[in-house]
Amino acid sequence: MDKKIIREKLSWFRGNIISDATVIEGALGWRLRTYFFPKTNRQASIFYWYIINTSHFSFDKKISLYEQIPYFKKLKQYPKVKNSLRFVQRLRNAVAHWELDEKMSDENEIVIYNPVTLERVKLDDKLMEEFKEHEKFLLKIFGWEQTLREKYGIRSKK
Repeated sequence: MDKKIIREKLSWFRGNIISDATVIEGALGWRLRTYFFPKTNRQASIFYWYIINTSHFSFDKKISLYEQIPYFKKLKQYPKVKNSLRFVQRLRNAVAHWELDEKMSDENEIVIYNPVTLERVKLDDKLMEEFKEHEKFLLKIFGWEQTLREKYGIRSKK
């Protein structure tokens, strides 16, 4: 298998997963903002731009905050939201930080591994479908209907 093709496919997976995870992180940040400040005002803007949407408040911290809020814990979809957020976060971190295993990769399956734990992930069409299902679910839950429409042609039922 041509190493160039494997590296191009890895770049494609990385680009899509990191880009889409960034949108999901933004949707989560906005959901947290609207929980604490349902109405848009100066305090809401300050909270969002100086606390939630900063490099100090990582994706993990946003998820952890979401997981600690009793209101969210009581929602029927909470376990699925939590699972989807953690799935997206783990996959995003893996593609961002893990190494390519060229020997185990081929045109249908790109294998990356954690150099410390030696854990491996196979990036393929099946995994991308699973990622997209989590993405669609989260965007819908967090009220990002416009993004769903633009990306997938999905209209949310109200």
